[in-house]
Amino acid sequence: MSTSPSSKPSPAVYRRRRLVALVGVVVVIALIWWLVSALFGGGGNPAATTSPTSTEVDTAEAAPAETTDPEPTPTETPMSTPEPEPTPTVCTEAEVAVTAVVDSESYDADQLPQFSVTLENTSDTSCIIDVGTASQVYTVMSGSDTIWVSTHCQENSDSQVVELVAGKEVSAPAIEWSRERSNTDTCDDENRPDAVTGGAYYNLTVKIGGITSDPVYFALY
Repeated sequence: MSTSPSSKPSPAVYRRRRLVALVGVVVVIALIWWLVSALFGGGGNPAATTSPTSTEVDTAEAAPAETTDPEPTPTETPMSTPEPEPTPTVCTEAEVAVTAVVDSESYDADQLPQFSVTLENTSDTSCIIDVGTASQVYTVMSGSDTIWVSTHCQENSDSQVVELVAGKEVSAPAIEWSRERSNTDTCDDENRPDAVTGGAYYNLTVKIGGITSDPVYFALY
């Protein structure tokens, strides 16, 4: 019995076989490459990923804190030291005008003269002066004849130093004259002689604080 010869594969079968063989070769090459890479490519230490040791800072910028302008510290204005006022000096005749004052130019027989004195500081500065009764001297004269002096029989006199402000005028209380003559030897006499009347003229001067006034004139009737 005879056998029929086997038929040849078709060209399509050959192409598939070559394609499979080619794929197999590619797979083998890829496998060999992977093995080589695994054996020799991993020898170096991979770059170590270092994690930051510092505390992670929020990447968002923090909003600037609201600041308020500090209130200005009040500065104390240095106080200027006032210059001390000059100490007033004793009034002189050039600084003070002393004026004798009578309450009338003439007096009838039943009238008693009233005497006073004013002081005016005519300078630009204050001064001090003693205006006490111990410093006041009233003198009545007729010509060169001394008729009466207020200190002849004065008792309980005192001193009173005051400051007389520049441009200011002050007056002393009035004193009364009995129209009698005075003398230190007749202070206790009850009947001292009277001053001459009948229209006789007299002048009054007043000395106070060492400064003497100009005379002022009056008549007795």
